Amino acid sequence: MRYIKVFLLAVFFFLALVFFFQNQGALSQNMVLTLNLFFIPSMSSIPLPFYFLVILAFACGALLTLAFLVWDKVNMSARLMKKKWQISSLERELKNSRKKLEENAACSGFLRKAAASEQQFQPLAGQGKAADGKDVAEDALAPDPDKP
Repeated sequence: MRYIKVFLLAVFFFLALVFFFQNQGALSQNMVLTLNLFFIPSMSSIPLPFYFLVILAFACGALLTLAFLVWDKVNMSARLMKKKWQISSLERELKNSRKKLEENAACSGFLRKAAASEQQFQPLAGQGKAADGKDVAEDALAPDPDKP
């Protein structure tokens, strides 16, 4: 792609030179530029060849284009840096929240272990109970009302 750009630029300059050489008579005529505003006196320039004005206009256009491209590059670089700062801030926030989540998981893991150990002991405590909720040991010691 770079070679194509260089080739097109060389063709452009070649055609510009051909244009200037073939039109030397018309381009070498002198022109006087005048500025006539209502509130200031009329001003005029020294006689300038027309080709000088064409080259000057081309150079001004090239400089303005270059200035806009530089401004766009600086603007985009600033936006890129801002987005990078936002990304790093979000990454730090994610890292901190992950750390807090891991700490909470460690605490809740301890609580889960404690709850699991309670569940292990609950069936043992429930073995002395009958289906109706009365203590089996009390039923064994109490006299049976059906027996004399």
